[in-house]
Amino acid sequence: MGNQKRARHNHWLRNINRKRAMSGEKNEKAILGYIELLKKQEKYGETRWIKNAFEKAETKLKKYGIKKDSVSSVLEKKGLNHLIK
Repeated sequence: MGNQKRARHNHWLRNINRKRAMSGEKNEKAILGYIELLKKQEKYGETRWIKNAFEKAETKLKKYGIKKDSVSSVLEKKGLNHLIK
């Protein structure tokens, strides 16, 4: 342990399981966020803010391995077929 602060190592003695689950609903929230952007695009049109938000949302979908088919299936379930591109 040497010259380090004791607080860094105190948890070894008390609580072994400190980490929480990190990946809970990421995929669902990524899809729902993309759908919200589609709704906003329909309402407000193609704005610069929406363009930038779409780039980020599509990057997130790609990162999580979510394909457009799964997004379109969720749109169909919600009855938003007119938003499918």
